[in-house]
Amino acid sequence: MRLTSKYLKKNYLILIVKLLILCLFVFRLIQGSIETSIYRPTIILLIPLIGIFINRKIGWILIQSYFYFLISNIVFPSSSIDFTDYQIVIINVIVFLLLLLFILLMNKQKVSDEFYGIHKTELIGKNIIASMIGISITIILAVLKLRGT
Repeated sequence: MRLTSKYLKKNYLILIVKLLILCLFVFRLIQGSIETSIYRPTIILLIPLIGIFINRKIGWILIQSYFYFLISNIVFPSSSIDFTDYQIVIINVIVFLLLLLFILLMNKQKVSDEFYGIHKTELIGKNIIASMIGISITIILAVLKLRGT
């Protein structure tokens, strides 16, 4: 694979998503080492990081599951958010919409069909699988947090 202008023009959508995941991984790795805390967020980020190197259906599912994981992390704790603090509400809405945008980008035919080989008829099933994985990770982390581990 050569990074030519033709390749970049054809695959810019998926390259943006992959670059975002790499940036998130590096940011969380640096943040974890600065705070000298548990690297749990970085370990969870290994899911889409592995997905960006697998250009098959399973790679697409791993990337999508991470975006669904992030959305479920925003939505579930929102019941405890103080809705009178408009800054927090606006930030959560903006982040939610950005994540939704990335999910829509991954579902575009140019990305899903041409790059990962997922036909339009398979998208709903693959999205359900990815959302179940993402929500399951959120639930597992919530249970671990309640247990204090």
